[in-house]
Amino acid sequence: MKNFCIIFVSLMSLALVVSCQKVIDLDLNSTDPKYVIEGIVTSGETVHQVRITRTLNFDEVAPYPAVENAVVVLSDNAGNIQTLTQVSPGLYETIGFLGVEGRTYTISVSVDGKMFTAQSTIPQKVTLDTLEILGIPFGLDTFKTIVPKYLDPAGTRNYYQFDMYQNSERLDGFYLQDDQFSDGVWNERPIFAGDYSTGDTAKVIMYCIDKPVYKYFFTLDANTGSTAAPANPESNFGKECLGYFTARTQGERSIVVP
Repeated sequence: MKNFCIIFVSLMSLALVVSCQKVIDLDLNSTDPKYVIEGIVTSGETVHQVRITRTLNFDEVAPYPAVENAVVVLSDNAGNIQTLTQVSPGLYETIGFLGVEGRTYTISVSVDGKMFTAQSTIPQKVTLDTLEILGIPFGLDTFKTIVPKYLDPAGTRNYYQFDMYQNSERLDGFYLQDDQFSDGVWNERPIFAGDYSTGDTAKVIMYCIDKPVYKYFFTLDANTGSTAAPANPESNFGKECLGYFTARTQGERSIVVP
């Protein structure tokens, strides 16, 4: 009788589990596409670009489609305003619009009855003085990394973004620094990028950016390779749009790796 009861309870438990199963249909294609806007204004330059694309559904693997026929307007707090010209599908450009250090720029994008707006201020320029090569022992080899040398201004928060090149090839990744623990001193922090060898040419482009753009790229970098569910970076266009708008300074140096 005891064995019979055990078998009976086991069968009832199995039936309960089976009866509780339910097929859940996931609608992976119903997500509304979002616009992706990437806009850049650089101090000292007169031609600035804004690229507009649109996201795809979950199962689509094609490149993001370009968004044409948008109305893109750039203005600054000195009263200058210009409507950008579309020069290729999804790519819009200014003509003779000077980027000036210290000015705040506003970009407005009107497309399909929607309006997206973002602001960014060109920070004080920090000069990229030189590049140094730091050799780090790694087993029997030496790992060579690049140190951008610049004097951080004291008393203000500064945010930096770098494009790294090895023999004219731009390296993937997001390379950022700030002065939270290095205010007012020479930068001694290396950037771990690439695998440089003797004779390689290393080029570094340093941008001074404002805090919202730094936070955007910092979050984007944190999501790269993360095992946690990624979160969309906080765009300065707001939650209804992806991408960023940055107003920045720019400096460049190169060095041949010894």
